[in-house]
Amino acid sequence: MWFLYAILGAFITGIGQVLVKRGQVKLTPLLDNLLATAIVTLILVPFLFIRGVDIEGGRNILIYALIAAAMYATFYYIISFGNVSLMVSLINTFPVVIIILAVGFLRELPSLYQWFGIILVISGTIFISREKIKKRAINRKKLWVIWGLLGSLAIGIAEFVTKLATLRVDGFTFTFFVYLMYIPPLIIFMAFDKNGRKFEKLKNKSSLLYTLIGIFFIEVGLIAIALAYQYGQASLVSPVVSTHMLITALLAAFFLKERLLTIQKIGILVTLIGVSVIGIWS
Repeated sequence: MWFLYAILGAFITGIGQVLVKRGQVKLTPLLDNLLATAIVTLILVPFLFIRGVDIEGGRNILIYALIAAAMYATFYYIISFGNVSLMVSLINTFPVVIIILAVGFLRELPSLYQWFGIILVISGTIFISREKIKKRAINRKKLWVIWGLLGSLAIGIAEFVTKLATLRVDGFTFTFFVYLMYIPPLIIFMAFDKNGRKFEKLKNKSSLLYTLIGIFFIEVGLIAIALAYQYGQASLVSPVVSTHMLITALLAAFFLKERLLTIQKIGILVTLIGVSVIGIWS
């Protein structure tokens, strides 16, 4: 059950990330966060409330929801720093963070075959993160690496607290409260990111359409991901979820004309093999 939810979440999120990157040609990360909050507040929060959530139980995981919301909100800033294939690949080393926390705090012990699959997925992620950079961009590349690693830590923490929360409530309930907790980070960003308050950019209908659809996909993907953590071990779910980079990289190459290097293609193959191993022995 968890494997299907994880694959579904990865697929939906991967599509959404490319669409957001396409829209971000014109929009700022602050506007992306503003639109994300608007979408979940107007569409997904009412949907989950009507479906049914555990309001009483949700009070016990508010801090987890706030942490996850704050960490996820940084995603839109991270991907604004460079090539989508490079940045998303670095961010997707987050399974390392989760595995360390899951083994250390939750005492999860994957089998030998599962460890093999995990290593393949993480290795594939590293291969895909390789990017040919022009000499004049070398210094900027170092900044990309720093931001990418910080993004990896942020997402790793967000998804680990997702696992902690779904030990107490179901995935639908947790995601419902995460959506509600988008508001505090947005208020902070609105106060400090003055350069991002370029509301006139929302008049660009083409960029706005791509971004709205992309954000919607990403937010819906979070529901599937939360359900995957509810039913599966964090050390296994996280590598499978990280495969949304495959969809992102392939679509970025096709639609955004970002060329995939040979080592990136090898990384995609290695990652697919790793996911298959995890799926078969789970």
